[in-house]
Amino acid sequence: MEDSSRKEHPVVSLTDDLLLEILSRVPYKSLCRLKCVSKSWLALCSDPIVRKKAPQTLSGFFYQSYTEPTFNPSDLRHHFTNLSGRGKPMVDPSLNFLFSANYVEVEFVHCCNGLLLCSCEKESSDGEFDRVVCNPATEKWTVLPKTEARLGRSTMYLGFDPTVSLHFTVFLLSEFTRGMQDNEVAEEDEIDNWYHQIRAVEIYSSQTGRWTYHRSQWGEKSIQIFSSSVFYNGALHVTTLDSSVNTVDTEGKVWRTIPTPYYPIFIGMSQGFLYAVHGPRYSSQLSIWVLKDYGGKEWSLKQTIDSVELFGTHNIFFVDGSPPKVIAIHPECSSVFMILVLRGNLVSYNIDNRKMHDICNLADQSVDPYLPYIPCFAEWFSDGH
Repeated sequence: MEDSSRKEHPVVSLTDDLLLEILSRVPYKSLCRLKCVSKSWLALCSDPIVRKKAPQTLSGFFYQSYTEPTFNPSDLRHHFTNLSGRGKPMVDPSLNFLFSANYVEVEFVHCCNGLLLCSCEKESSDGEFDRVVCNPATEKWTVLPKTEARLGRSTMYLGFDPTVSLHFTVFLLSEFTRGMQDNEVAEEDEIDNWYHQIRAVEIYSSQTGRWTYHRSQWGEKSIQIFSSSVFYNGALHVTTLDSSVNTVDTEGKVWRTIPTPYYPIFIGMSQGFLYAVHGPRYSSQLSIWVLKDYGGKEWSLKQTIDSVELFGTHNIFFVDGSPPKVIAIHPECSSVFMILVLRGNLVSYNIDNRKMHDICNLADQSVDPYLPYIPCFAEWFSDGH
């Protein structure tokens, strides 16, 4: 009989190079589970080559508050919670590498596939802010050049898809066009402090290192500043007030308007499809829709949620007439993430099994934005630091 103790384990017989190549194809979340098997697995799974090459997924959320202590010297306090709600943050939310560059205030603006867009103020800058794109995983960063949008409200969104290109795009949506004066929009500005027509979009490419100016081709449709957005199919998608989603590609050449069944309070991407969530004012109902035919613009109702029934009346805050705040949808499974405003809790709801999971309680007085984070360990392809 063959001595079983002398049998060589098939994994042991593999070379280190082959093991690294195999493990680099395993999602990073699964690698974290393998670390518990043995010390040898721990060493392999912690290898920088594996960590950088492994497919990444949603790992947690950046957010800010005004009360909890941190190393951030500004008034805003920076936080990061892992997706599990437990353990040491996988990245340093204080972004000390930016403060080491003489910035005295850093504010989160937007996040996309591992890159973070921030507004940074330097000491003795008289209120002037730099717009900085950084990678918290590698601590690399670059300062964006100034733009034409110096008047009125504007909003910046980040576009980045490392599976397509390691260059990023920044979209600046402005309610003004070049040459417009303050008195031309003062009356409009008094009508409504939140909803304005986007008249221009400026697009920054890290590949060219410059901004390009484009007059909006979305027509006379109003769009909400600080609206929900997602970078999907190589284009920015943003919600509008007239129950639609406006899109523009990274070169400002392709403009689309996709009608939605209702005004969406949130849009996101999951499993290759575009999702939209509708939550009417003064209602506990949330309806979740999916665009299965992107070209045909046909939406299907995925599910309707009664937030009072799901979370209880003691967890829902209706003073502002809003249901729980939807902040993300998992890119690989049907889980929607929400903030229970009254308690400050981060929760997830699985659409398929209709189960709710209480992740964690956020810092006191946490504030927007709540930014979903997918790590990116790729090398920096921009003229940054």
